[in-house]
Amino acid sequence: MKKQKKDKKKKRLRRPRLPQVIYVLFLIAAIIYVSNRGGAFSYTLFYAALAYPVLAFLYLLYMRATIRIDQALPVRELKKNMDQPYVLKIVNSGLLPSAGITIHTYKGRTVFGEELNGKTISLLPKAEIEWETALSCKYSGSYAAGISRLTFRDCFGLITMTLKTPAPMYVQVLPVVNPDHSEETAKALLNLNMGASGGRMKERENTLGNEIKPYIQGDPIKRIHWKNYARSGELFVRLPEEKDLQLVSVVLLARPVEGLEDETGDLAAGRLAERDRFLDEAASVAAYFAGQKRPVQFFFYNAGVKRMLVEDFEGLHSLGLELSKELVLRGDTAAVDTQVLAEAEHWNCPILTLKENVTEENTR
Repeated sequence: MKKQKKDKKKKRLRRPRLPQVIYVLFLIAAIIYVSNRGGAFSYTLFYAALAYPVLAFLYLLYMRATIRIDQALPVRELKKNMDQPYVLKIVNSGLLPSAGITIHTYKGRTVFGEELNGKTISLLPKAEIEWETALSCKYSGSYAAGISRLTFRDCFGLITMTLKTPAPMYVQVLPVVNPDHSEETAKALLNLNMGASGGRMKERENTLGNEIKPYIQGDPIKRIHWKNYARSGELFVRLPEEKDLQLVSVVLLARPVEGLEDETGDLAAGRLAERDRFLDEAASVAAYFAGQKRPVQFFFYNAGVKRMLVEDFEGLHSLGLELSKELVLRGDTAAVDTQVLAEAEHWNCPILTLKENVTEENTR
């Protein structure tokens, strides 16, 4: 992160300063002219040069107040790297023309069919510019996409103002199953946790029995015993006929995201990429078990310990929706990990652990 900030500072220093140099030369020339010649014309030039920064500031302030950003996306639940129709409209609602407006996008996370980042536009009074293009997101998770901000600059480049998008367009990007490593990852985890002890997962029955248990958040809705609910008003779920059914628990240990924002308030690309790999690996493991028609339950922390049972690909989709939300961690990370693991251990079944942003072997 420090290296990135240094590189950005160097880039700023290398920017051409020709417009600023022209203004300084104009100001110096106005001072010399008024000192040597005097007269109404020379004083007009002199005061115009002095007043320019103030007038430019007021003009940019006016533009910032009268420019409106509208973004439209048909859905907010997206699949990674899949194009969606996207509309961007920038409107000048004021009575003065606006110029020197530069568009800035979340470049590290969003890809457009037409490159919009760095595009400079001008607008006449009560005019608007609209782009109809495609948008896709590079990473799994929940974050803002599209346009991050507009910058306004006067013709000499003396003053720059920023208008952040008033209503950021937050999207929920579902994790993607990687068939190449899902089976390898799941089998490796199974071998590490069950192979040494000779444990085997018993085949499950596809039918539900008459035994019931209280509903716990994360249990599939289709298992709810609706007749019992109609009688008692309490939620129960039916258990499979296979009484000795052995579940596998997968514990997901996410890392906090605090302190990983860049100068624009955007999450660092490396942080998003790390979360992306973590979510895709979790989805791949769930897909492996779903394909084998074996139940697996996931434990993770999101403002409290969450549990989700995945029995089929419908459950996999529900898990993807839940995991693509921003995982909110409270308190000490080690304490949160202990809390999630303790909840999983209550079920007395093999535990597989996936850790985010860990370079060493991520299994237990």
